[in-house]
Amino acid sequence: MDVTDRFVALVIYPSTAAAQRGQADALLRLSESTISSMPGFVSGRVFLSEDGESIVSLVEWRDRESFAQFRQTDAGRAATQVASELHPHSYWLRPYMELEQS
Repeated sequence: MDVTDRFVALVIYPSTAAAQRGQADALLRLSESTISSMPGFVSGRVFLSEDGESIVSLVEWRDRESFAQFRQTDAGRAATQVASELHPHSYWLRPYMELEQS
């Protein structure tokens, strides 16, 4: 499968230095228990900003349809509800190219 067929959900959650680690741990638990077992899931990463003011989630799916199907599940609807309460900035992306160390 060509990397350009994949779909990436990039979500930036606002946070505070005091709350960042706990929020990231909660996001990780949700991801480990539900998202990682969904059909079409490829990979996920969570990043913490150095200033403590945001958490960045990057989840890669086989294709847009896999992501859409996840969002229709009970777990997907619950995750969307919880995430929306944090007022994140979401970006739905299609990879253009990939560069890795050889």
